[in-house]
Amino acid sequence: MMKLERSDRRDWQGFTRILEVLSFVDEMEDRSPDEIQDAVQKFCELPPNPGQSMSMEEVVFWAGVASGMEFWRHAEEETMDPNTAEKMLIFSSIFAHSVKNAIVDLALGDLEPENHKRWEKLSRVA
Repeated sequence: MMKLERSDRRDWQGFTRILEVLSFVDEMEDRSPDEIQDAVQKFCELPPNPGQSMSMEEVVFWAGVASGMEFWRHAEEETMDPNTAEKMLIFSSIFAHSVKNAIVDLALGDLEPENHKRWEKLSRVA
């Protein structure tokens, strides 16, 4: 089990990787099998020191991917009814869309000049 030592509140590198994977899934139908294989290979490479370079957001995201894949396996093996699988797909799709919007909102919020002034004041106080 990997120990995460990062304490960054907003790890944009982690959010960027999450957006890459979400965008990849959205565009998968338009990609060739070789492009899909190359992208998945890239996504699944661990960085040299994952405990210090992977964000908690990335770890939680990949845990969600693993759970989704396991859920899909049960749907394929028909150990659950199709209505339950469809409900989970719809529910998870809503969250995937919401995650994309939330990341963009966070990034835009950090770019606003008034937020920079607040952070500067807080850093001077500390």
